[in-house]
Parts: sequence; C-alpha cells; structure tokens
Amino acid sequence: MNSTSLTGQLARRGRGSLGRTTRIASAALSAVAVAALAAATPAMASTAPSMITNGNDTNIAVQGPNHSLHLYRAANGVPGWHPEKVAGASTTYSVPSMATSNNTAYIAVQGPNHSLYLYWAANGVPGWHREKVDGAGTTFSAPSMTTASSTISSTGLIIAAEGPSHSLDFYTTANGTLSWIRQEAAGSGTTYSAPSTSTYSAGLIIAAEGPGHSLDFYATANGIPGWNQQQVAGTSTTYSAPSVTVNGNYGIIAAEGADQSLQIYELYDGEVWYPVGFAGTSAGTTYSAPSIATGDNLVIIAAEGASHRLDFYWQTPGGATWNPEQAAGAGTTYSAPSMTVNGSGIIIAAAGPSGSLDFYWQLFGAATWNPEQVAPPGSVG
Repeated sequence: MNSTSLTGQLARRGRGSLGRTTRIASAALSAVAVAALAAATPAMASTAPSMITNGNDTNIAVQGPNHSLHLYRAANGVPGWHPEKVAGASTTYSVPSMATSNNTAYIAVQGPNHSLYLYWAANGVPGWHREKVDGAGTTFSAPSMTTASSTISSTGLIIAAEGPSHSLDFYTTANGTLSWIRQEAAGSGTTYSAPSTSTYSAGLIIAAEGPGHSLDFYATANGIPGWNQQQVAGTSTTYSAPSVTVNGNYGIIAAEGADQSLQIYELYDGEVWYPVGFAGTSAGTTYSAPSIATGDNLVIIAAEGASHRLDFYWQTPGGATWNPEQAAGAGTTYSAPSMTVNGSGIIIAAAGPSGSLDFYWQLFGAATWNPEQVAPPGSVG
C-alpha cells in the first residue's frame, strides 16, 4: 500500500492506509492543545493542563496564577509531585502543549501580545530555556506541538496554532538551524479554534474548528509541498477545539458538538470521515473539548461531563461499541482534561475545584480509577 495515501486520497492521488504514529505521546500532545478553546465550559473553569510521559516520569504543565507557567513532575511508582516554575508572571496566555524529542522536554505557549514561545529543558539538567518562535500579533490560540522526523524539522518538533485573521499556521525548523519557519496551512477565515496535530509515517495531520462551527481536517506528506483539506462535518456541528490521532490505518477525531454533545468521527484506510453515534454522545453530556489517546489496543476519550464530573470512553480501534465510564464524580473537574498512556495504564490530568490540579490513573484491564491531588487550590490559572 502507498504510505502517503492519506494525503493522496485528499488530493485524489491514490489510496492506501495511514502509517502508524511515531509515538503514543503525539496523541496526547494533540489532545492537550485541544483543550484551549473549549466552548460552553461551565463557570469557574480553569485553563486545562498538558501532560506527557517522559522516560520514567509523568510531566504536567499548566498556566499558573498571573499568567505564569508551571510544571509538576512525578516518577512512576514513587509518591509525590515535584513543582517547578518554568516562567514567571505575564508570560503565558494559553493552555500549554508539551512534547519530548532528543532527550529534551519542550513546552509551547501563547505568549504576551499574541506571540508564540517555546521553553525547553534537557532531561536531568536543572533550568528551563526560553525561545521566541514568533512575535506579537501572530498567535491567536493555544499551540499544538507534536514530534516529527528530522527531515521535516531539525528539532524534531512541529508547532501549529491559529494565526491572524483566523488562518492556520504551522512552524518547523530548517535542518542545521534553530530558526523557526512559519508556513500557512490554510488562509484567512478558515480556523476558529486551537488546532490538534498528530503525525503518521508519511506526514502530518491537523484538525480544527472551521467557519460556522464546522470541522476541518488537513494533511500533508513529507517532502510534498501544500496541504490538502477535507471537511469532516458541516456547519453547527463543532463547538470546541477538536482532538485528532491516528493508529495504524485508523483515524479518529472528537469534539464537543451542539447542545453539549460528544461528536466522534472515524476514518478507515484514508477514505471518508464518518460520524459515530452512541448513547454517550447525547445532549448535555460534554462540557469541554475532549482528549484522545491510544494504547494497549484501545482508543480512549476523556472530557468534562455534566455537573463537573470527569467522563471517559473507550473502544478497540475500529470496534463497534464505545464503552462509557465515569472517572470522577460531580464537582471534581473544571477544565478540559489531558490524557495519555504509559506502560501499565491510562492517566488523566484536569483542573479541580478552586484551581487545584488533579490526576487520575487506571491500570489496563482494571475497573477502578485512582485520584491524586497534584497541586492545591490556586495553582491553576
């Protein structure tokens, strides 16, 4: 099969299957930026966290008080969370997006005056470094960052964000340099949310809310200029930033739909996106942008549910049934969640009551969710 089939299908150049994502973390990263512009989030909501696994550690980044940026780190199996201040007041104006590449942790955020900044720290080395990706008036959403091959970006990173006049921009670094290059994936009047990015074996994909609360999807193949666009869902269907990922030949997008519903769209073998309906997608169930991740032959979705609960849905890739669970009860969750997997289970982070930061984990195959408080009230902006 042609490994560039996703892009080829959109450009009517052929068929085939999606390649496997470069790492499960990509799904989590795309899920994180998703949280940025969730529509209809209840009052008292906090900004969402961003979470990744980094070696044997779990890292959670949040916008803190006074537009600061903070990181919380815990070693797997070791009790306790370790806080770090990444950047001080008036530096951070969005949900962060995290990635790991070349033994380094990265955090991207919208900075002051609609700028775009990247923070990075080498694993095991104290201190964070700050780098301007683009200047004032360029960035109008939370960024979405994912890992890429060195043939696309010398740092192994791609960053996407809503640009001026509702455009869709993405950033790469040229081989042999640390300079960031801005490119336009879609022009003015196309993009009305934070994007969600992920990679497949032959390229990059982006999903975003389009005009009139529609849902759009973009794909590009490595080494082939230009982006190919497809409308996933029409007007009045999409009321949050989406979350997108791919797993083998299976693609999935989730977003908050009309009347606080959960809308899921699936793609098989690079063909057409299909809406998926089940009981959990009914009105009044979903009050944030969702988060998607994959692992252990599962596709999983988390979102803030009714009465500030934390809801969770899972299925096997391409399966016929979605299985709903409640990860945490009423009055526990006040932001879009961030979710990923590690070697033994599923982990979710979300803002709790009064700006606290909470963490939930479940072992694969288990029925019980285990809660932890990462940071006390007032920690999340």
